[in-house]
Amino acid sequence: MTDNLTLDIESIAAGGDGVARSDGLVVFTPRVAVGDRIVASVAVKGRLARGTMQSIVHAGADRVAPECAHYDGDKCGGCQLQHISLDAQRGSKRKIISDSFRRIGKREIEPPEIRSGANAWRYRRKLTLALRKKGESWIAGLHAHDNPAHVFPLKDCKISDERLMTVWREILNAQAHFPAAFQLRGAVRLLGDTTNRAAFLLEGGKDWSAAESFFDAVPSLAALWWVPENGSRRLLGDHREKGEPGASFTQVNPEVAAKLEAFVIDAVMAYAPATVVDGYSGAGDIAVALAGRGVKVVAIELDSEASAWAASRLPAGSRAVTARVEDAIRNTLPADVVILNPPRTGVDARVTTVLAKANPAPRAIIYVSCDPATLARDLSRLPEWKISRVTAFDMFPQTAHVETVCELIPVSSVTP
Repeated sequence: MTDNLTLDIESIAAGGDGVARSDGLVVFTPRVAVGDRIVASVAVKGRLARGTMQSIVHAGADRVAPECAHYDGDKCGGCQLQHISLDAQRGSKRKIISDSFRRIGKREIEPPEIRSGANAWRYRRKLTLALRKKGESWIAGLHAHDNPAHVFPLKDCKISDERLMTVWREILNAQAHFPAAFQLRGAVRLLGDTTNRAAFLLEGGKDWSAAESFFDAVPSLAALWWVPENGSRRLLGDHREKGEPGASFTQVNPEVAAKLEAFVIDAVMAYAPATVVDGYSGAGDIAVALAGRGVKVVAIELDSEASAWAASRLPAGSRAVTARVEDAIRNTLPADVVILNPPRTGVDARVTTVLAKANPAPRAIIYVSCDPATLARDLSRLPEWKISRVTAFDMFPQTAHVETVCELIPVSSVTP
């Protein structure tokens, strides 16, 4: 059933959709702002109602004009909140976190402090695009938010470093050397702060006999990886300097990432730990920093290249373990502090089970999350741990994504 309804937008939900209520129905509508009164076509399917804005009757105070022409013109799904002021974006993210804790984690917290960087635009150092064959040529672009199957050609991305666009233009100019396919996916990461040197990961295709020619034709590339269909990642070209990290190690927003890293290090050191387990440690930047402060660190990371890079920088007494956290964490305990920095899916239930039963328990768990919903779910699995502090970081302005650092201490350690 589809009806046109007049809706008053009350809040922004996880994912960026606006929330309105009409005759007991909760309606989720993208591209709206708190305070908007809109006319929307509403489709009801079971208990879920989705709105598509038809017109704005009255614009809320939070609404602003998007800076990127693709946002409205192509309905770009890369950003979700460009039409909302930066302060309102951050306020919504704070509320999304506290709402997730309450609804999913059954924990009551105030909307947390949110920390940000100086740049709300041009901050991204990585840009992943879909590649589609159109006739004899290829386009590189993003998906429309209301039609994920549709890919439009990207001229510019306002949240991405302009150097990324330069590299992507070079890649498209070398499309004659792409693998035979109708669709591919590529990710460009900048490797430095002041140059166009980049790493490129291409996914798709079954045979890439022209990979060397492609690498030679894109002068900005220092490294080239390929993931063939039904295959694993392969390094096909490498002009990196000795000891330079690879494509998977670059921070997407280095300014805010540095603030988050410093915050986590300070939070860990506040417990005066002799031993730390760093789960999902990536390239090991936090582990290396803690080891430099005299802490014995075990860094657990599944990506073998990232783990090797961490191992090469850790001093004697600390070590890197290449494994899934759920498989390795039991044998790394006891530890004074455990850091968890999982992907968007959160931690495996086996991790929280081990931590819940750990004896002695760590003095603290520092959980770094990129998804408030999975963080809240994982907290629900740790009822004997008290939330000591929650701090948010606006790592991805103009999008609905937010980083959250949750500091947990055993209930048994809390003074009555």
